[in-house]
Amino acid sequence: MVQIFKKNTMLLAFCFLGSPALFAQEPGTWTLKACVEQALSKNITVQQQNLSTLSSKADVLQSKMALLPNLNGNVSNNWQTGFAINPATNLAKEGVAFRTNSFGISSSMPLFNGFQNINNVRLQQERYKASEKDLEQTKNTITLNVCNAYLRVLQSIELLNSSLARIEATKAQVERQKKMFELGSSNKSRYLQLKAQLSNEELVAVNAQNALSQAYLDLWLLIEVKPEPNYKIEVPNFDAQSVQDEPKSIDAIYEDFSKLSPDVQAAEFRSRSSEISYHMARGGRSPRLTLSGNLNSFYTTQSQTGIGALNYQTSQIGLGDYNGTPIPVYTLMPTGYSSYEVTAFQTQFNRNLGSSIGLNLGIPVFNGWSVNTNIEKAKIGLQSNKLNEKLTKNNLYRSVAQSYVDFKSAFKKYEATKESLDANKEAFDVSEKQFELGGLNLADYLNSKNGYIRAEADFTQAKYELIFRRKVLDFYLGKPLY
Repeated sequence: MVQIFKKNTMLLAFCFLGSPALFAQEPGTWTLKACVEQALSKNITVQQQNLSTLSSKADVLQSKMALLPNLNGNVSNNWQTGFAINPATNLAKEGVAFRTNSFGISSSMPLFNGFQNINNVRLQQERYKASEKDLEQTKNTITLNVCNAYLRVLQSIELLNSSLARIEATKAQVERQKKMFELGSSNKSRYLQLKAQLSNEELVAVNAQNALSQAYLDLWLLIEVKPEPNYKIEVPNFDAQSVQDEPKSIDAIYEDFSKLSPDVQAAEFRSRSSEISYHMARGGRSPRLTLSGNLNSFYTTQSQTGIGALNYQTSQIGLGDYNGTPIPVYTLMPTGYSSYEVTAFQTQFNRNLGSSIGLNLGIPVFNGWSVNTNIEKAKIGLQSNKLNEKLTKNNLYRSVAQSYVDFKSAFKKYEATKESLDANKEAFDVSEKQFELGGLNLADYLNSKNGYIRAEADFTQAKYELIFRRKVLDFYLGKPLY
């Protein structure tokens, strides 16, 4: 993880090297900024991490919505035949057939559950912040890969240009020796040896061209662009001589940058989320108080309403006494209506409408030891994330220290290779003049030239490495990179 972070920081550092002209893109010319943006827009890993971040954001919203009461409605339509209970009269009958519709709305809301819902909001927020930092880290990694590929192309371009320049100079020497040989002032061996040197340098140029083509191919594939012959990269003007030594110590650089590091921040967010998870697990021991309520009604075809006037009949209800003689007593008793119809829907709905509200207190006593297990696992997770946070900071310190040492080494290497290049160039210039005047043999001339070629290649590599290491250190220092 730390190695990835180290690479990420190196990448961001190099992304904006050079002059403002680096961002001016001509047709068919790709700047470093354009390459990075292309890679970030097309890279699948970045897209996947972005989706993961969006998922974490949705979890935050869901945790907040869980604090609100739920509200659910229900509607049913049932047909019953045979033996059934009349929902209107609550009497059982045989051989009936009727339809019943029921309607209801219910709601519940946890009033207290050990602060688990509130802690869940805090938990999801910390996880979302960590996911955002993971996304930033992923982008840094992709940017690093692009910058490394871009740097390889730049190095290959300079090495190829140096090879072509040497070939032109050697061709001039070959032509000169050929004329001298034809005029008899030089032997054929000197001419053939120079011609062989030219062939060797042409082979080096071919290899340099192949290396450049491969570097370009790696870059285009990395940023997911179809290679085109006219596609080139912008070549900025690097001034390695303006690079200054770094006066700050490793500890001072680390102290400042650790507050900005995406890796460290993500690890800190995860540690805090583990603390919240631990409190949530302990909330499992708390009683739960829930408020609930519902509103319901029903309609049934068993509910009948009479049509017309009510019918009566005379019925004996007992015996009276008239001077010791029993006399039957009669009264009018309703016998029902002549016909019936199903009670209207609205009438039934209003008549059967009912509501309820209640409080429910649940006290966890024993649930298969699951609550204690959750608490113990949350405590272990907290300890693990604390160790990961410490490991991330340790790895970051190593990365800063390594980048510091790499810059110091690159600084010394650049100065040494520059002195070597200046000395070899001066020696070669003298050797070339002496060789042209016949005061130096061919072997010594070729040795001097090959030494100059090696010094030039070493200097080119040291120059790019110094600029790169300086920008990496500037990134850790929080300095603007462009």
